[in-house]
Amino acid sequence: MYIHIISLFPEIFDSFFSVSLLKKSQKKWVLKVNFCNPRQFCTDKHQQIDDEIYWWWAWMLIKAEPIIEAVESIIEKNNLKNSDFKIIFPSPAKEIFNQKHSYTFSKQEHLIFVCWRYEWIDYRWELYMQKYYPEQFKKISLWQFILLWWEVATMTMIESITRLIPWVIKESESWQNESYSLKENMQNLEEPNYTRPENVKWFSVPDVLLNWNTEEILKRRKNNSISI
Repeated sequence: MYIHIISLFPEIFDSFFSVSLLKKSQKKWVLKVNFCNPRQFCTDKHQQIDDEIYWWWAWMLIKAEPIIEAVESIIEKNNLKNSDFKIIFPSPAKEIFNQKHSYTFSKQEHLIFVCWRYEWIDYRWELYMQKYYPEQFKKISLWQFILLWWEVATMTMIESITRLIPWVIKESESWQNESYSLKENMQNLEEPNYTRPENVKWFSVPDVLLNWNTEEILKRRKNNSISI
């Protein structure tokens, strides 16, 4: 999978992509990450990316055209067809990100994430995406809260999506049977799990897990998963 991130501060992602499974996935060429700073598409001398909001001068707004040009440059550079990619805009929205999105996006070859700062992005960038990329453009919220850095929301989505890509997590069992399973219509939470020692502060591991009876353990897993 190719992940393209449009951000004014790409250095925020340095540690995120340089540790653990995401680092290993890049070394194995399972995952390829590219960054694009929209300032390079600002045509003025100082590469000013923001300006005052019409009729509301208390906050600054990111200009639409540099963001549009950044998206278009990624599409053109990679010679993408409409079926090849999704444009994901983490933002306050009616649509809430969930495990179904993760599964769907994990099947894509290219994902383009658009991160924003200040008050927002000039709305005309959304109008442009809705007109020219109506099937590819997805405006999604993590939940009903606001962030300073929408790179954080992007990291969360990337973490959830990439873990479902084959070979990112070696043991597929670890993500095929878990909370919010599509098999359970996302209405389940994973059963409680334990490790050594057998006793911790007077709390013991359930006997069924100590007997190594596969049938009973699978039955316990089914009966102890918590319905939402």
